[in-house]
Amino acid sequence: MTKQNHKTGFLVAAMVFSAIFLRVLGKFDILIVPGGIVRSLIYIALYIGWGISVSKRIIQTQVRHYMVSVSGLMVFWFVIRTIKYFFITDNGIVRQLWYWFYLPMLFIPLFSLFVAISLGKPANAKLSKTTLVLLSIPTVLCLLLVLTNDLHQLVFAFPEGKEWTDNNMNYAFGYYFVLGWEILCGFAAFIIMLIKCRHSQRKKYLPFLLLACSIVYGLIYASGAKWMQLIAADITAAQCLMFTGILESCIQCGLIQTNTGYQSLFEAGSIGAQIADTDWHTRYASSNAPELTADMMRSAEKDAAMLDSNTLLRSGRIPGGHVLWQEDITDITALLENLEENRKTISESNDVEQENYKTKVKINTVREKNRLYDRLQAQTAHQIELLDQLLTQYEAQSDPEIRRSLLAKAAVIGAYIKRRGNLMFIGEKSDVTDTSELSACLDESFANLELMGVECAIDIPGKNSITIRDAIRVYDFFEAVTEEAMDDLRFVWLKARSLEDAVIFYLQAESKTELSAFSGLADTCTFEDGVWRFSLRIGKAGEQA
Repeated sequence: MTKQNHKTGFLVAAMVFSAIFLRVLGKFDILIVPGGIVRSLIYIALYIGWGISVSKRIIQTQVRHYMVSVSGLMVFWFVIRTIKYFFITDNGIVRQLWYWFYLPMLFIPLFSLFVAISLGKPANAKLSKTTLVLLSIPTVLCLLLVLTNDLHQLVFAFPEGKEWTDNNMNYAFGYYFVLGWEILCGFAAFIIMLIKCRHSQRKKYLPFLLLACSIVYGLIYASGAKWMQLIAADITAAQCLMFTGILESCIQCGLIQTNTGYQSLFEAGSIGAQIADTDWHTRYASSNAPELTADMMRSAEKDAAMLDSNTLLRSGRIPGGHVLWQEDITDITALLENLEENRKTISESNDVEQENYKTKVKINTVREKNRLYDRLQAQTAHQIELLDQLLTQYEAQSDPEIRRSLLAKAAVIGAYIKRRGNLMFIGEKSDVTDTSELSACLDESFANLELMGVECAIDIPGKNSITIRDAIRVYDFFEAVTEEAMDDLRFVWLKARSLEDAVIFYLQAESKTELSAFSGLADTCTFEDGVWRFSLRIGKAGEQA
Protein backbone atom coordinates (compact mmCIF):
# COMPACT_ATOMS: atom_id res chain seq x y z
CA MET A 1 0.00 0.00 0.00
CA THR A 2 1.38 3.45 -0.89
CA LYS A 3 1.99 6.25 1.60
CA GLN A 4 -0.91 8.18 0.06
CA ASN A 5 -3.23 5.20 0.66
CA HIS A 6 -2.05 5.02 4.27
CA LYS A 7 -2.77 8.72 4.81
CA THR A 8 -6.22 8.40 3.24
CA GLY A 9 -6.99 5.36 5.39
CA PHE A 10 -5.96 7.13 8.59
CA LEU A 11 -8.06 10.18 7.65
CA VAL A 12 -11.16 8.07 6.94
CA ALA A 13 -10.70 6.13 10.20
CA ALA A 14 -10.32 9.37 12.16
CA MET A 15 -13.51 10.77 10.62
CA VAL A 16 -15.50 7.60 11.36
CA PHE A 17 -14.26 7.37 14.97
CA SER A 18 -15.04 11.06 15.48
CA ALA A 19 -18.60 10.46 14.26
CA ILE A 20 -18.97 7.44 16.60
CA PHE A 21 -17.63 9.52 19.50
CA LEU A 22 -20.20 12.23 18.84
CA ARG A 23 -22.88 9.50 18.70
CA VAL A 24 -21.84 8.22 22.14
CA LEU A 25 -21.85 11.77 23.56
CA GLY A 26 -25.38 12.24 22.24
CA LYS A 27 -26.52 9.11 24.06
CA PHE A 28 -25.41 10.77 27.29
CA ASP A 29 -27.33 13.99 26.43
CA ILE A 30 -24.12 15.86 25.58
CA LEU A 31 -24.18 18.08 22.47
CA ILE A 32 -27.12 16.17 21.06
CA VAL A 33 -28.11 18.62 18.30
CA PRO A 34 -24.70 20.23 17.49
CA GLY A 35 -22.97 16.86 17.71
CA GLY A 36 -25.58 15.23 15.51
CA ILE A 37 -25.24 17.94 12.85
CA VAL A 38 -21.44 17.74 12.91
CA ARG A 39 -21.64 13.96 12.68
CA SER A 40 -23.85 14.24 9.59
CA LEU A 41 -21.44 16.76 8.03
CA ILE A 42 -18.55 14.33 8.65
CA TYR A 43 -20.34 11.55 6.77
CA ILE A 44 -21.44 13.91 3.98
CA ALA A 45 -17.82 15.09 3.52
CA LEU A 46 -16.64 11.48 3.57
CA TYR A 47 -19.01 10.39 0.78
CA ILE A 48 -18.37 13.50 -1.31
CA GLY A 49 -14.63 12.79 -1.07
CA TRP A 50 -15.17 9.16 -2.01
CA GLY A 51 -17.26 10.21 -5.02
CA ILE A 52 -14.50 12.56 -6.20
CA SER A 53 -11.92 9.80 -5.74
CA VAL A 54 -14.03 7.33 -7.74
CA SER A 55 -14.52 9.83 -10.56
CA LYS A 56 -10.74 10.10 -10.90
CA ARG A 57 -9.89 6.40 -10.59
CA ILE A 58 -12.55 4.64 -12.67
CA ILE A 59 -11.87 4.87 -16.40
CA GLN A 60 -14.97 3.17 -17.80
CA THR A 61 -17.56 5.93 -18.34
CA GLN A 62 -20.71 4.01 -17.37
CA VAL A 63 -19.16 2.49 -14.23
CA ARG A 64 -17.82 5.88 -13.14
CA HIS A 65 -21.20 7.59 -13.59
CA TYR A 66 -23.11 4.95 -11.63
CA MET A 67 -20.60 4.90 -8.75
CA VAL A 68 -20.60 8.70 -8.51
CA SER A 69 -24.41 8.48 -8.45
CA VAL A 70 -24.15 6.05 -5.52
CA SER A 71 -22.02 8.63 -3.70
CA GLY A 72 -24.60 11.33 -4.46
CA LEU A 73 -27.44 9.17 -3.16
CA MET A 74 -25.60 8.62 0.12
CA VAL A 75 -25.11 12.38 0.49
CA PHE A 76 -28.82 12.91 -0.28
CA TRP A 77 -29.72 10.28 2.33
CA PHE A 78 -27.73 12.07 5.04
CA VAL A 79 -29.06 15.48 4.08
CA ILE A 80 -32.75 14.51 4.42
CA ARG A 81 -31.95 12.43 7.50
CA THR A 82 -30.31 15.47 9.15
CA ILE A 83 -33.27 17.68 8.20
CA LYS A 84 -35.69 15.08 9.58
CA TYR A 85 -34.06 14.74 13.00
CA PHE A 86 -32.70 18.22 13.66
CA PHE A 87 -34.65 20.84 11.70
CA ILE A 88 -38.28 19.69 11.21
CA THR A 89 -40.85 19.22 13.94
CA ASP A 90 -44.02 18.82 11.88
CA ASN A 91 -44.93 15.12 12.05
CA GLY A 92 -46.33 14.95 8.51
CA ILE A 93 -43.21 16.43 6.94
CA VAL A 94 -40.98 14.20 9.09
CA ARG A 95 -42.88 11.13 7.88
CA GLN A 96 -42.53 12.19 4.23
CA LEU A 97 -38.78 12.70 4.71
CA TRP A 98 -38.62 9.22 6.21
CA TYR A 99 -40.34 7.83 3.12
CA TRP A 100 -37.73 9.53 0.95
CA PHE A 101 -35.06 7.46 2.72
CA TYR A 102 -36.08 4.70 0.32
CA LEU A 103 -34.86 6.62 -2.72
CA PRO A 104 -31.18 5.88 -1.90
CA MET A 105 -32.09 2.55 -0.27
CA LEU A 106 -33.57 1.33 -3.57
CA PHE A 107 -31.35 3.02 -6.12
CA ILE A 108 -27.95 2.35 -4.51
CA PRO A 109 -28.32 -1.46 -5.03
CA LEU A 110 -29.77 -0.81 -8.52
CA PHE A 111 -26.83 1.38 -9.57
CA SER A 112 -24.45 -1.21 -8.11
CA LEU A 113 -26.11 -3.79 -10.34
CA PHE A 114 -25.65 -1.45 -13.33
CA VAL A 115 -21.96 -1.20 -12.38
CA ALA A 116 -21.61 -4.97 -12.35
CA ILE A 117 -23.33 -5.39 -15.72
CA SER A 118 -21.13 -2.65 -17.26
CA LEU A 119 -17.83 -4.27 -16.20
CA GLY A 120 -15.74 -5.72 -19.01
CA LYS A 121 -17.39 -3.61 -21.70
CA PRO A 122 -15.59 -0.95 -23.80
CA ALA A 123 -14.86 2.37 -22.07
CA ASN A 124 -17.70 4.24 -23.81
CA ALA A 125 -20.21 1.37 -23.97
CA LYS A 126 -23.75 1.98 -22.67
CA LEU A 127 -26.27 -0.42 -21.20
CA SER A 128 -29.12 -1.32 -23.49
CA LYS A 129 -32.39 0.50 -22.99
CA THR A 130 -34.12 -2.85 -22.43
CA THR A 131 -31.85 -3.64 -19.48
CA LEU A 132 -32.28 -0.19 -17.98
CA VAL A 133 -36.07 -0.28 -18.31
CA LEU A 134 -36.55 -3.84 -17.02
CA LEU A 135 -34.46 -3.16 -13.91
CA SER A 136 -35.61 0.41 -13.28
CA ILE A 137 -39.38 -0.20 -13.46
CA PRO A 138 -39.56 -2.46 -10.33
CA THR A 139 -37.32 0.00 -8.46
CA VAL A 140 -39.46 2.99 -9.37
CA LEU A 141 -42.65 1.08 -8.49
CA CYS A 142 -41.19 0.15 -5.10
CA LEU A 143 -40.29 3.80 -4.47
CA LEU A 144 -43.80 4.97 -5.45
CA LEU A 145 -45.27 2.30 -3.20
CA VAL A 146 -43.35 3.75 -0.25
CA LEU A 147 -43.96 7.42 -1.08
CA THR A 148 -47.74 6.86 -1.35
CA ASN A 149 -47.93 4.76 1.82
CA ASP A 150 -50.23 7.29 3.53
CA LEU A 151 -52.89 6.42 0.94
CA HIS A 152 -52.87 2.62 1.30
CA GLN A 153 -50.52 1.61 4.18
CA LEU A 154 -49.25 -1.38 2.19
CA VAL A 155 -45.66 -0.81 3.32
CA PHE A 156 -46.01 0.62 6.85
CA ALA A 157 -49.22 0.14 8.81
CA PHE A 158 -50.11 2.61 11.59
CA PRO A 159 -52.52 1.82 14.45
CA GLU A 160 -55.82 3.68 14.49
CA GLY A 161 -56.14 6.56 16.86
CA LYS A 162 -52.40 7.02 17.25
CA GLU A 163 -49.90 9.34 15.65
CA TRP A 164 -48.31 8.10 12.41
CA THR A 165 -44.55 8.00 13.05
CA ASP A 166 -41.66 5.66 12.26
CA ASN A 167 -41.61 4.70 15.95
CA ASN A 168 -45.27 3.70 15.90
CA MET A 169 -45.81 1.41 12.93
CA ASN A 170 -45.85 -2.20 11.77
CA TYR A 171 -44.39 -3.63 8.58
CA ALA A 172 -46.95 -4.62 5.93
CA PHE A 173 -46.41 -7.09 3.07
CA GLY A 174 -45.26 -4.30 0.72
CA TYR A 175 -42.25 -3.63 2.94
CA TYR A 176 -40.96 -7.16 2.43
CA PHE A 177 -41.40 -6.80 -1.32
CA VAL A 178 -39.32 -3.59 -1.25
CA LEU A 179 -36.71 -5.15 1.03
CA GLY A 180 -36.51 -8.26 -1.15
CA TRP A 181 -35.90 -6.18 -4.28
CA GLU A 182 -33.08 -4.28 -2.52
CA ILE A 183 -31.41 -7.53 -1.42
CA LEU A 184 -31.88 -9.13 -4.85
CA CYS A 185 -30.19 -6.20 -6.64
CA GLY A 186 -27.32 -6.05 -4.13
CA PHE A 187 -26.53 -9.77 -4.27
CA ALA A 188 -26.93 -9.90 -8.04
CA ALA A 189 -24.43 -7.05 -8.41
CA PHE A 190 -21.86 -8.75 -6.21
CA ILE A 191 -22.22 -12.15 -7.87
CA ILE A 192 -21.86 -10.64 -11.37
CA MET A 193 -18.71 -8.77 -10.28
CA LEU A 194 -17.29 -11.98 -8.85
CA ILE A 195 -17.95 -13.92 -12.06
CA LYS A 196 -16.36 -11.23 -14.23
CA CYS A 197 -13.24 -10.87 -12.09
CA ARG A 198 -10.05 -12.01 -13.86
CA HIS A 199 -7.60 -11.33 -11.04
CA SER A 200 -5.98 -13.34 -8.26
CA GLN A 201 -8.21 -15.14 -5.78
CA ARG A 202 -6.14 -13.89 -2.82
CA LYS A 203 -8.04 -10.70 -1.97
CA LYS A 204 -11.57 -11.63 -2.92
CA TYR A 205 -12.32 -12.25 0.73
CA LEU A 206 -12.47 -8.48 1.39
CA PRO A 207 -15.94 -7.83 -0.09
CA PHE A 208 -17.23 -11.06 1.49
CA LEU A 209 -15.90 -9.95 4.87
CA LEU A 210 -17.57 -6.55 4.71
CA LEU A 211 -20.79 -8.07 3.37
CA ALA A 212 -20.77 -10.47 6.32
CA CYS A 213 -20.17 -7.54 8.70
CA SER A 214 -23.16 -5.73 7.21
CA ILE A 215 -25.40 -8.77 7.70
CA VAL A 216 -24.15 -9.36 11.26
CA TYR A 217 -24.72 -5.68 12.05
CA GLY A 218 -28.30 -5.91 10.78
CA LEU A 219 -28.97 -8.96 12.95
CA ILE A 220 -27.46 -7.37 16.08
CA TYR A 221 -29.34 -4.13 15.40
CA ALA A 222 -32.62 -6.02 15.00
CA SER A 223 -31.95 -7.87 18.28
CA GLY A 224 -31.92 -4.54 20.14
CA ALA A 225 -28.53 -5.04 21.82
CA LYS A 226 -27.86 -2.13 24.20
CA TRP A 227 -24.18 -1.73 23.29
CA MET A 228 -25.13 -1.49 19.63
CA GLN A 229 -27.75 1.13 20.44
CA LEU A 230 -25.00 3.11 22.19
CA ILE A 231 -22.30 3.23 19.49
CA ALA A 232 -23.97 2.27 16.19
CA ALA A 233 -27.71 2.62 16.43
CA ASP A 234 -27.72 4.91 13.39
CA ILE A 235 -28.51 2.31 10.74
CA THR A 236 -28.29 4.94 7.97
CA ALA A 237 -24.69 5.80 8.85
CA ALA A 238 -23.69 2.19 9.45
CA GLN A 239 -25.17 0.73 6.27
CA CYS A 240 -23.90 3.59 4.06
CA LEU A 241 -20.45 3.05 5.54
CA MET A 242 -20.68 -0.72 5.00
CA PHE A 243 -21.90 -0.35 1.43
CA THR A 244 -19.15 2.16 0.60
CA GLY A 245 -16.62 -0.21 2.11
CA ILE A 246 -17.93 -3.10 0.00
CA LEU A 247 -17.68 -1.08 -3.24
CA GLU A 248 -14.22 0.23 -2.32
CA SER A 249 -13.00 -3.27 -1.46
CA CYS A 250 -14.31 -4.44 -4.84
CA ILE A 251 -12.13 -1.74 -6.41
CA GLN A 252 -9.09 -2.65 -4.30
CA CYS A 253 -9.24 -6.39 -5.01
CA GLY A 254 -9.95 -6.02 -8.73
CA LEU A 255 -13.66 -6.82 -8.91
CA ILE A 256 -14.13 -3.25 -10.16
CA GLN A 257 -11.14 -2.50 -12.33
CA THR A 258 -9.26 0.80 -12.32
CA ASN A 259 -6.58 2.26 -14.52
CA THR A 260 -4.75 4.86 -12.49
CA GLY A 261 -1.16 5.99 -12.20
CA TYR A 262 -0.20 5.15 -15.77
CA GLN A 263 -0.34 8.74 -17.01
CA SER A 264 2.07 9.95 -14.31
CA LEU A 265 4.34 6.98 -14.89
CA PHE A 266 4.38 7.63 -18.64
CA GLU A 267 5.08 11.35 -18.16
CA ALA A 268 7.93 10.63 -15.74
CA GLY A 269 9.60 8.27 -18.19
CA SER A 270 12.62 9.23 -20.26
CA ILE A 271 11.87 7.10 -23.30
CA GLY A 272 10.93 10.04 -25.52
CA ALA A 273 7.56 8.55 -26.41
CA GLN A 274 4.04 9.87 -26.84
CA ILE A 275 0.58 8.52 -27.58
CA ALA A 276 -1.69 10.19 -30.12
CA ASP A 277 -5.31 9.52 -31.06
CA THR A 278 -6.54 8.62 -34.53
CA ASP A 279 -6.55 12.32 -35.51
CA TRP A 280 -2.87 12.69 -34.50
CA HIS A 281 -3.61 14.76 -31.40
CA THR A 282 -1.11 14.04 -28.62
CA ARG A 283 -2.85 12.62 -25.52
CA TYR A 284 0.09 11.46 -23.39
CA ALA A 285 3.78 12.32 -23.62
CA SER A 286 6.89 11.49 -21.60
CA SER A 287 8.93 14.29 -20.08
CA ASN A 288 11.51 14.45 -22.88
CA ALA A 289 9.20 13.85 -25.86
CA PRO A 290 9.55 16.50 -28.59
CA GLU A 291 6.63 18.55 -29.87
CA LEU A 292 5.50 16.98 -33.12
CA THR A 293 3.12 18.26 -35.77
CA ALA A 294 0.47 16.02 -37.31
CA ASP A 295 2.47 15.94 -40.57
CA MET A 296 5.60 14.76 -38.77
CA MET A 297 3.60 12.00 -37.06
CA ARG A 298 2.08 10.87 -40.35
CA SER A 299 5.51 10.75 -41.99
CA ALA A 300 6.60 8.12 -39.45
CA GLU A 301 3.51 5.94 -39.94
CA LYS A 302 4.93 3.86 -42.82
CA ASP A 303 8.66 4.21 -42.23
CA ALA A 304 11.01 5.84 -39.72
CA ALA A 305 11.41 9.60 -40.14
CA MET A 306 14.51 11.64 -39.31
CA LEU A 307 14.00 14.23 -36.54
CA ASP A 308 17.64 15.26 -36.69
CA SER A 309 20.95 13.74 -37.67
CA ASN A 310 21.05 11.55 -34.56
CA THR A 311 17.34 10.77 -33.94
CA LEU A 312 14.77 8.66 -35.75
CA LEU A 313 11.02 8.92 -35.18
CA ARG A 314 9.17 5.62 -35.31
CA SER A 315 5.43 4.92 -35.06
CA GLY A 316 3.16 1.98 -34.33
CA ARG A 317 -0.60 1.54 -34.30
CA ILE A 318 -2.42 0.80 -31.06
CA PRO A 319 -6.16 0.53 -30.34
CA GLY A 320 -7.58 4.03 -30.60
CA GLY A 321 -4.50 5.74 -32.01
CA HIS A 322 -0.74 5.58 -32.42
CA VAL A 323 2.36 5.36 -30.27
CA LEU A 324 5.45 7.28 -31.37
CA TRP A 325 8.95 7.01 -29.96
CA GLN A 326 12.47 8.29 -30.58
CA GLU A 327 15.38 6.07 -31.51
CA ASP A 328 18.88 7.33 -30.81
CA ILE A 329 21.15 6.54 -33.77
CA THR A 330 24.15 8.50 -32.50
CA ASP A 331 26.34 5.39 -32.49
CA ILE A 332 25.28 4.46 -36.01
CA THR A 333 25.89 8.03 -37.19
CA ALA A 334 29.27 8.07 -35.52
CA LEU A 335 30.11 4.73 -37.11
CA LEU A 336 29.11 5.99 -40.53
CA GLU A 337 31.22 9.09 -40.03
CA ASN A 338 34.17 6.97 -38.99
CA LEU A 339 33.73 4.81 -42.04
CA GLU A 340 33.68 7.90 -44.22
CA GLU A 341 36.83 9.22 -42.59
CA ASN A 342 38.51 5.85 -43.04
CA ARG A 343 37.52 5.83 -46.65
CA LYS A 344 39.08 9.22 -47.19
CA THR A 345 42.20 8.24 -45.29
CA ILE A 346 42.63 5.11 -47.35
CA SER A 347 42.05 7.05 -50.54
CA GLU A 348 44.57 9.74 -49.60
CA SER A 349 47.30 7.49 -48.20
CA ASN A 350 46.74 4.69 -50.65
CA ASP A 351 47.29 2.24 -47.77
CA VAL A 352 44.62 -0.26 -48.75
CA GLU A 353 46.53 -3.20 -47.37
CA GLN A 354 46.72 -1.75 -43.89
CA GLU A 355 43.03 -0.94 -43.82
CA ASN A 356 42.18 -4.45 -45.02
CA TYR A 357 44.21 -5.84 -42.17
CA LYS A 358 42.35 -3.67 -39.65
CA THR A 359 39.04 -4.70 -41.09
CA LYS A 360 40.00 -8.38 -40.84
CA VAL A 361 40.95 -7.88 -37.21
CA LYS A 362 37.58 -6.26 -36.47
CA ILE A 363 35.75 -9.02 -38.31
CA ASN A 364 37.65 -11.72 -36.42
CA THR A 365 36.97 -9.91 -33.15
CA VAL A 366 33.27 -9.73 -33.93
CA ARG A 367 33.26 -13.40 -34.96
CA GLU A 368 34.96 -14.38 -31.73
CA LYS A 369 32.46 -12.36 -29.71
CA ASN A 370 29.59 -13.89 -31.67
CA ARG A 371 31.02 -17.35 -31.04
CA LEU A 372 31.21 -16.72 -27.31
CA TYR A 373 27.72 -15.20 -27.21
CA ASP A 374 26.30 -18.08 -29.24
CA ARG A 375 27.95 -20.53 -26.87
CA LEU A 376 26.55 -18.71 -23.83
CA GLN A 377 23.11 -18.58 -25.44
CA ALA A 378 23.21 -22.30 -26.17
CA GLN A 379 24.30 -23.17 -22.61
CA THR A 380 21.69 -20.91 -21.00
CA ALA A 381 18.85 -21.40 -23.49
CA HIS A 382 16.54 -22.80 -20.78
CA GLN A 383 17.15 -19.82 -18.49
CA ILE A 384 16.69 -17.31 -21.34
CA GLU A 385 13.35 -18.90 -22.19
CA LEU A 386 12.32 -18.91 -18.52
CA LEU A 387 13.33 -15.25 -18.18
CA ASP A 388 11.21 -14.36 -21.21
CA GLN A 389 8.22 -16.15 -19.69
CA LEU A 390 8.60 -14.31 -16.36
CA LEU A 391 8.82 -10.91 -18.06
CA THR A 392 5.77 -11.74 -20.20
CA GLN A 393 3.80 -12.64 -17.05
CA TYR A 394 5.04 -9.44 -15.40
CA GLU A 395 3.69 -7.29 -18.25
CA ALA A 396 0.31 -9.06 -18.15
CA GLN A 397 -0.05 -8.89 -14.35
CA SER A 398 -1.48 -5.87 -12.44
CA ASP A 399 -1.23 -7.01 -8.83
CA PRO A 400 1.79 -5.19 -7.25
CA GLU A 401 2.80 -8.13 -5.03
CA ILE A 402 2.72 -10.66 -7.88
CA ARG A 403 4.65 -8.26 -10.14
CA ARG A 404 7.30 -7.86 -7.44
CA SER A 405 7.60 -11.65 -7.03
CA LEU A 406 7.98 -12.10 -10.80
CA LEU A 407 10.69 -9.41 -10.90
CA ALA A 408 12.56 -11.13 -8.04
CA LYS A 409 12.47 -14.46 -9.91
CA ALA A 410 13.64 -12.73 -13.09
CA ALA A 411 16.52 -11.18 -11.11
CA VAL A 412 17.61 -14.65 -9.91
CA ILE A 413 17.59 -16.03 -13.46
CA GLY A 414 19.33 -12.93 -14.84
CA ALA A 415 22.09 -13.17 -12.21
CA TYR A 416 22.73 -16.77 -13.19
CA ILE A 417 22.96 -15.95 -16.92
CA LYS A 418 25.39 -13.11 -16.19
CA ARG A 419 27.63 -15.06 -13.81
CA ARG A 420 27.50 -18.20 -15.94
CA GLY A 421 28.84 -16.12 -18.82
CA ASN A 422 31.65 -14.80 -16.62
CA LEU A 423 32.76 -18.34 -15.77
CA MET A 424 32.65 -19.32 -19.44
CA PHE A 425 34.69 -16.25 -20.47
CA ILE A 426 37.28 -17.02 -17.75
CA GLY A 427 37.46 -20.56 -19.09
CA GLU A 428 38.50 -19.20 -22.50
CA LYS A 429 41.74 -17.93 -20.95
CA SER A 430 42.45 -20.49 -18.24
CA ASP A 431 41.29 -23.94 -17.19
CA VAL A 432 41.77 -23.19 -13.49
CA THR A 433 40.08 -20.65 -11.20
CA ASP A 434 39.85 -19.90 -7.50
CA THR A 435 36.88 -20.81 -5.30
CA SER A 436 36.52 -17.08 -4.55
CA GLU A 437 35.27 -16.56 -8.13
CA LEU A 438 32.63 -19.23 -7.60
CA SER A 439 31.76 -17.61 -4.26
CA ALA A 440 31.21 -14.26 -6.02
CA CYS A 441 28.79 -15.94 -8.47
CA LEU A 442 26.82 -17.55 -5.65
CA ASP A 443 26.82 -14.31 -3.60
CA GLU A 444 25.03 -12.47 -6.42
CA SER A 445 22.49 -15.28 -6.85
CA PHE A 446 21.84 -15.33 -3.08
CA ALA A 447 21.38 -11.55 -3.02
CA ASN A 448 18.59 -11.89 -5.61
CA LEU A 449 17.03 -14.89 -3.85
CA GLU A 450 16.70 -12.73 -0.73
CA LEU A 451 14.46 -10.39 -2.75
CA MET A 452 12.00 -13.31 -2.84
CA GLY A 453 12.11 -13.64 0.95
CA VAL A 454 14.43 -16.69 0.88
CA GLU A 455 16.85 -16.90 3.79
CA CYS A 456 20.36 -17.50 2.45
CA ALA A 457 23.74 -18.34 3.94
CA ILE A 458 27.05 -19.10 2.22
CA ASP A 459 30.50 -20.05 3.50
CA ILE A 460 33.11 -20.88 0.85
CA PRO A 461 36.81 -20.54 1.80
CA GLY A 462 38.97 -18.86 -0.85
CA LYS A 463 42.43 -19.70 -2.17
CA ASN A 464 41.42 -23.17 -3.36
CA SER A 465 42.15 -23.84 -7.01
CA ILE A 466 39.56 -25.80 -8.96
CA THR A 467 38.90 -26.20 -12.65
CA ILE A 468 36.46 -23.94 -14.48
CA ARG A 469 34.58 -27.09 -15.47
CA ASP A 470 34.04 -28.05 -11.81
CA ALA A 471 33.10 -24.49 -10.84
CA ILE A 472 30.47 -24.51 -13.59
CA ARG A 473 29.28 -27.92 -12.39
CA VAL A 474 28.67 -26.60 -8.84
CA TYR A 475 26.99 -23.39 -10.09
CA ASP A 476 24.79 -25.26 -12.60
CA PHE A 477 23.72 -27.73 -9.88
CA PHE A 478 22.86 -24.89 -7.50
CA GLU A 479 20.83 -23.10 -10.21
CA ALA A 480 18.96 -26.27 -11.21
CA VAL A 481 17.90 -26.93 -7.59
CA THR A 482 16.82 -23.32 -6.93
CA GLU A 483 14.88 -23.06 -10.21
CA GLU A 484 13.00 -26.28 -9.47
CA ALA A 485 12.14 -25.25 -5.89
CA MET A 486 11.79 -21.47 -6.50
CA ASP A 487 8.04 -21.22 -5.87
CA ASP A 488 8.22 -22.53 -2.28
CA LEU A 489 11.89 -22.17 -1.37
CA ARG A 490 12.36 -20.98 2.21
CA PHE A 491 16.09 -21.09 2.85
CA VAL A 492 19.27 -22.10 1.06
CA TRP A 493 22.55 -22.84 2.81
CA LEU A 494 25.77 -23.58 0.95
CA LYS A 495 29.06 -24.39 2.64
CA ALA A 496 32.36 -25.63 1.33
CA ARG A 497 34.95 -27.61 3.33
CA SER A 498 38.51 -27.75 2.13
CA LEU A 499 40.32 -31.09 2.40
CA GLU A 500 43.88 -31.95 1.43
CA ASP A 501 43.10 -32.85 -2.16
CA ALA A 502 39.46 -31.83 -2.59
CA VAL A 503 36.75 -29.32 -1.77
CA ILE A 504 33.38 -30.68 -0.62
CA PHE A 505 30.35 -28.48 -1.28
CA TYR A 506 27.29 -28.97 0.93
CA LEU A 507 23.93 -27.58 -0.28
CA GLN A 508 20.84 -27.52 1.93
CA ALA A 509 17.45 -26.27 0.73
CA GLU A 510 14.15 -26.17 2.62
CA SER A 511 11.39 -26.87 0.11
CA LYS A 512 8.37 -29.11 -0.35
CA THR A 513 9.25 -29.60 -4.01
CA GLU A 514 10.39 -33.07 -5.01
CA LEU A 515 14.14 -32.75 -5.69
CA SER A 516 15.18 -36.40 -5.74
CA ALA A 517 15.70 -36.16 -9.50
CA PHE A 518 18.93 -34.28 -8.80
CA SER A 519 20.41 -37.07 -6.74
CA GLY A 520 22.18 -38.42 -9.82
CA LEU A 521 24.03 -35.12 -10.24
CA ALA A 522 25.31 -35.05 -6.65
CA ASP A 523 27.54 -37.38 -4.67
CA THR A 524 24.99 -37.66 -1.84
CA CYS A 525 21.33 -36.75 -1.50
CA THR A 526 19.12 -36.93 1.62
CA PHE A 527 15.75 -35.49 2.67
CA GLU A 528 14.77 -34.99 6.29
CA ASP A 529 12.31 -32.68 8.10
CA GLY A 530 11.55 -30.83 4.87
CA VAL A 531 15.20 -30.09 4.11
CA TRP A 532 17.07 -31.46 1.09
CA ARG A 533 20.82 -32.05 1.58
CA PHE A 534 23.26 -32.57 -1.27
CA SER A 535 27.03 -32.81 -1.42
CA LEU A 536 29.48 -32.55 -4.31
CA ARG A 537 33.14 -33.53 -4.01
CA ILE A 538 35.42 -31.49 -6.29
CA GLY A 539 39.11 -32.27 -6.72
CA LYS A 540 41.61 -29.50 -6.24
CA ALA A 541 43.84 -28.30 -9.07
CA GLY A 542 41.35 -29.70 -11.54
CA GLU A 543 41.55 -33.40 -10.59
CA GLN A 544 38.33 -35.16 -9.61
CA ALA A 545 38.73 -36.70 -6.16
